[in-house]
Amino acid sequence: MPAVEDNIEQAISGAIGAVGPGDTLNVNIMGTGGSQVRVTVDADGQLVVPMLGKVQAGGKTPAAIGQQIEKGLRSKGYMVDPQVAIEVITLRSRIVSVLGQVERPGRYPLEGRLSVLELLAMAGGAAPDAGEIATVVRRKGGGNERLNLYMGNRQSPSRPLQDTELEPGDVVFVPQAPRFYVYGEVGKPGAYPIEQGLNVMRALALAGGLTPRASDSRIDLNRTDVLTGEVTEKRVKLTDAIQPGDVLHVNERFF
Repeated sequence: MPAVEDNIEQAISGAIGAVGPGDTLNVNIMGTGGSQVRVTVDADGQLVVPMLGKVQAGGKTPAAIGQQIEKGLRSKGYMVDPQVAIEVITLRSRIVSVLGQVERPGRYPLEGRLSVLELLAMAGGAAPDAGEIATVVRRKGGGNERLNLYMGNRQSPSRPLQDTELEPGDVVFVPQAPRFYVYGEVGKPGAYPIEQGLNVMRALALAGGLTPRASDSRIDLNRTDVLTGEVTEKRVKLTDAIQPGDVLHVNERFF
């Protein structure tokens, strides 16, 4: 079960640094027969590269564009082992992205002032299985800055969603709500979203309740330590608290 932090890194890896129309790039094709040109991404997200002509660049990172050009030069037989370096000279595209558990994830134009709440509305709102925290990832000084905003009441204690304005290139990531798992003698085994104040009794109710064969005194819980990966197992009571990632197993009662 991957951590939320890992999910964020995977989701934004292709969105942070993506170029768009109006951006100016320096394309350096190194090696025999190579060249260096400065090009601007057109309205269709394309740029013109020596020997290859038009190459789709919009929505891709500089590294991905470089790899695409290298592949094209090799496949057409222009160069045996091309090395291409892409440098962003000016960033003119005004695009923001929303990823994760929203109805319409993708890239949206940043026209005028736009808040996180307004972007989420443009994306159809949070999906039913969305978590309570939206993370805004922003490029700052060669690195990424993160801002976590509470979505439970559409408002953060310090910075409400509607007051947090987006900047060009921002990525908003809405993770899936943390889950727990119930197996064994219950009506609907499976994964369920964590609720505030969740205990074993409520977890069993969400899973359809106990079957006639179940023992309410023989319920086991497996819990994984997020730092060490160590799994512990214990017998739990109905009033015990449930944490994200917990696995409940309801045993059959003895007749």
